[in-house]
Amino acid sequence: MYFLSKLAKTIDLLNRIAQKRQDEELKAVVDDLYKQLTIVINLLEKIYSIYTELDILMKTDLRLDQAPLEDPPQGERLADYVARLASEGKDPSKTLAYLLGAGLAVLQVKNGEVYIDQR
Repeated sequence: MYFLSKLAKTIDLLNRIAQKRQDEELKAVVDDLYKQLTIVINLLEKIYSIYTELDILMKTDLRLDQAPLEDPPQGERLADYVARLASEGKDPSKTLAYLLGAGLAVLQVKNGEVYIDQR
């Protein structure tokens, strides 16, 4: 955000120079820069609101605020991994959602079977 603040101050300085020198061409450029800066700020606000909503969703509805206590699997068949999690009393769906959503694991198809592996 420091970058945007510095950019806004620079545009403001250009605006004051344009007004002082009564330069219409520079004033038009400054107006365009203000519009572009507004678009960037609005876009960043939307990205932040999406991030906030996803964070709330993960922590409330999915209850994925804490990582699983184990390391991501290394080349294990997905069916075996899910069965092992269930036998250990863990929720396989939430664990898989966390590992895949956080980018800690990936699914791969090898010889017609699905494997889960560390990213």
